[in-house]
Amino acid sequence: MAPSPSTLLIHPDFLANAPAHDRVGRPIAPAIERSSTYTLDGPGAEALATGVGLREHDVYARFGTATTRATAAMIAALEQGEAALLTASGMAAITTALTSLIPPSGRFACANAVYGGTESVIRHDLAARGIETSRFDASAPETLAAILDDPARKPDLVWCESIANPLMQVARTRELAQLCQAAGVPLGVDATFAGGVAQHPLTLGASVVIHSATKYLNGHSDVIAGVIIGAAAIIDRCFKTLSHAGCSIDPQAAWLLQRGLRTLPLRWAQAVGSAILLAGRLREHPRVRAVHYPGFDPAGLERAPLTSPGAMLAFELEDLPTAERLLERVRLCTHAPSLGGLETLLCSPVKTSHTQLDPQTRRERGIADGLVRVSVGVEDPEDLWADLDAALAP
Repeated sequence: MAPSPSTLLIHPDFLANAPAHDRVGRPIAPAIERSSTYTLDGPGAEALATGVGLREHDVYARFGTATTRATAAMIAALEQGEAALLTASGMAAITTALTSLIPPSGRFACANAVYGGTESVIRHDLAARGIETSRFDASAPETLAAILDDPARKPDLVWCESIANPLMQVARTRELAQLCQAAGVPLGVDATFAGGVAQHPLTLGASVVIHSATKYLNGHSDVIAGVIIGAAAIIDRCFKTLSHAGCSIDPQAAWLLQRGLRTLPLRWAQAVGSAILLAGRLREHPRVRAVHYPGFDPAGLERAPLTSPGAMLAFELEDLPTAERLLERVRLCTHAPSLGGLETLLCSPVKTSHTQLDPQTRRERGIADGLVRVSVGVEDPEDLWADLDAALAP
């Protein structure tokens, strides 16, 4: 029986089924390969000349190093994918995947609820390439079916988020994947909020998965990184775009990402447990108008499917000034962008992740001015609650 993800992330040598004698005297902490260039007296010379195998051989660090390949292999195993490609940021992963898999003047079907950065790529990069975008509700697969059934609108790629930013809507990923497979259309899933733990979209039928590895995969708020996972053929297509654009990850960032991955299951379990507690208490607080958390809908988690509700939640206060006052008053929680680190971070989506959307569009998508997004960290949950409760006081 194959080792569990928790074991593989601690012992990545099992990924290659390395014989015991090959592991004798190996370093416990992985080494880092920092060289930017390599001699051409090995297989890298042929790879550079032909472009074949360039992703697997040492030639030039823009194409990868032993460190980036080892980290990519760990994430591919975690997500049960054939191959993975590291990028310099989560946005680089999104942009690379979309521009690699949708041809100029092609068609794209995207869920209504996605990260604001993805919206920017749609409105600027994809629109500039003549790509037409249709929208659907990822929690209502029939809305995607209507697009797939229309020959004039059949997309080259479908896109959703496992748990959508910032209202934590849960995509019915398995059903979306089944529709896409029947139509012969690839499904891409941004699984950042699933943390590499709660859902593995490739096993449900998705074609490609991305993470902002800055978030849960690294988990220490000290790395900017992204990753694309899928079949080798898809990763090769993305690699061509990535190598031309030059947005490959630095080996130091890849090494830090590898270090962070080793504690992912422990961090995830603590953060999810605390998120469940905080979401329940916030839901009962008299000054909180609404709480958005997947854990309130067990049937929705099962339909997705998700094995846990995650460590992200959002709650609504009366208005933006009230939300800003809360953000000024917290002392243990931190008012900051990003998510998935050890620290509990709070932010206002209308001032951060979704600030580029006009107010009318935000209202149409249910993003209230008083919304506060919470990335729950690994602190003691009672300490976190005491901080939030005090900040919510009149």
